[in-house]
Amino acid sequence: MSLPHPEILDQRTRRRIFETVGSQPGASARDIQRALGLGWGETAYHLDRLTRNGLLRRERLGRRDAYFQVQVDWEDRKILLALRSPTAARLLGTLGSQGDLSFAELEQRLRVTKSTVSYHLSHLIRSGLVVPVMSPQGRRFHLSDPSRVLSLMGRYRAGARGTWLDQILETWGTLLSE
Repeated sequence: MSLPHPEILDQRTRRRIFETVGSQPGASARDIQRALGLGWGETAYHLDRLTRNGLLRRERLGRRDAYFQVQVDWEDRKILLALRSPTAARLLGTLGSQGDLSFAELEQRLRVTKSTVSYHLSHLIRSGLVVPVMSPQGRRFHLSDPSRVLSLMGRYRAGARGTWLDQILETWGTLLSE
């Protein structure tokens, strides 16, 4: 994909920020600042320049902004935004590895409170990443596109070594190979 204003990346700090967003899609300005050891004003300035020139896309995530390179499509951005939350990522990983689960099964496997499961599950359902289905056993939940979620988790695993995402992928990989 050709970038709209590639000359904007001639500036070293902007290029580093652009590359960091590419390897950590959905990162906040504060995440980027810390990763690169930059000052807040410098980070905000260059993120604004990259966004205004069409190289980065800014998505609102609660009280913060998340940044993506422009070639990341909306469906991938939704998944990557969800993966920024460790609990939502664990929920997605659990559904991906264990198939359809009830609310009680999710609560038990995640070892979190009912309200936490409810909060994250409702957000994931609204975003279309999780689908509720009625079965003879009651309401169950599954991923709308498990292969896409697994693909994105695998693609960005290198930047997540030793984190919750790495643990989810190891568990998922073990279960899929059995």
